[in-house]
Amino acid sequence: MVGGCLCGAIRYEVLVSPTTVANCHCSMCRKHSGAAYLTYLAIVREGFSLIKGELAIFRSSDQAIRCHCGTCGSPLTFEFDADPDVVWITAGSLDDPNWIIPSENWYINSKLDWVELDHSIHGWPEGPG
Repeated sequence: MVGGCLCGAIRYEVLVSPTTVANCHCSMCRKHSGAAYLTYLAIVREGFSLIKGELAIFRSSDQAIRCHCGTCGSPLTFEFDADPDVVWITAGSLDDPNWIIPSENWYINSKLDWVELDHSIHGWPEGPG
């Protein structure tokens, strides 16, 4: 599967299936994306390949970085310092995200009141763990 940013300056390839697909409802993901929540795919680092462009890095906390396109601003990845072997890719940046099926909701205590949760998938009041 392949994906990239809105302007096309960044392209990436994913060579493995995700280990987790999660909707994150935290306020930082809302601010970073401008959306009600962000859906991420956990990909082992060896399975992620940047094939065009260079990611702009933003340290959003003392625990993680968020990467985006420096030209158009599209959010692309999230990385926890404590888990350097995993890259979380924004589902919306895939060329075809239709096959993505979230398996978890994170930070549901922070979700917007008007967002309806799918209660058939696991929900974490805060982050997973």
